[in-house]
Amino acid sequence: MLSSSSEEILSISSNQSDLISKKHSLSTIIEDDCINQLKTLQIVYNRLESQYLKSVHELEYKFFENCSYLFEQRANIINGNYEPNDEECRLQTDFIEHRSSSDNIIGIPSFWLQTLKQIPMIAEMIEEWDEPLLTCLNDIKLQLQVQPIVGFTLEFHFNEQAKQYFTNEILTKFYEIQIESDDQVLFYEGAAIIRSEGCHINWIDSITDVTRNNLTNEFQSSFFNFFTSPSNDDQWKLANDYQIGHYIRENIITKAILYYTGEIFDEYDFSDENMNQQEISVIEQLGEGEH
Repeated sequence: MLSSSSEEILSISSNQSDLISKKHSLSTIIEDDCINQLKTLQIVYNRLESQYLKSVHELEYKFFENCSYLFEQRANIINGNYEPNDEECRLQTDFIEHRSSSDNIIGIPSFWLQTLKQIPMIAEMIEEWDEPLLTCLNDIKLQLQVQPIVGFTLEFHFNEQAKQYFTNEILTKFYEIQIESDDQVLFYEGAAIIRSEGCHINWIDSITDVTRNNLTNEFQSSFFNFFTSPSNDDQWKLANDYQIGHYIRENIITKAILYYTGEIFDEYDFSDENMNQQEISVIEQLGEGEH
């Protein structure tokens, strides 16, 4: 039998325990409510960010429309369709030799091949058998799309000499961008490339198809595998494909002359030690594909 004093102690202890439990439950409810409210604020922010990024993309579309004539002038100079006068050449760098009018060389031969080979992660994609065809590359253009699908297309324009290899005049790679948040609004991370689509290359025959070995007819490493649509099953290849497409869009097309001359590397530190190994070793990840 418990004494009355012991019973009183147990009663007080029980009451204190119930009070603590109720306070803890109340605290948990308040904390959960606060967390849910903070998550709601995060969702509102993410939706506003999505609208902002959409506006940025639309602004970029207008910007490229306004400066497209500059890229056309660049292509005309590179391909020898226009010869700059002395006034226009005043800012010409020492890297590009001044040629007299008696020279037979027109424009800047192999401009895009030289430019692409300056970037390690793209240079590793270019094989010896790709180079003759890439000397036929006249221009790389960017086409932005805002509706109905948001994205961009990289256009590789080739000259008539490329007809020895394939009948295409332009090879394309389309990238779809998701700006609007999906059902998982809380975890929205901004605009992202979600899909890429290559094009079919109409090779003249198996001999001119540089993506196949002439002796075994098996697929081989080639820059032109870039125009294959990557499989959604291989996230690693997708990531590398998106990275290359984005780099061409943001850097090569807009700053081609600085890559051609190599001056871009004087401005920024592109040493192998500071470059992500994933960026400079992508050829094996891109793999081989059918066209």
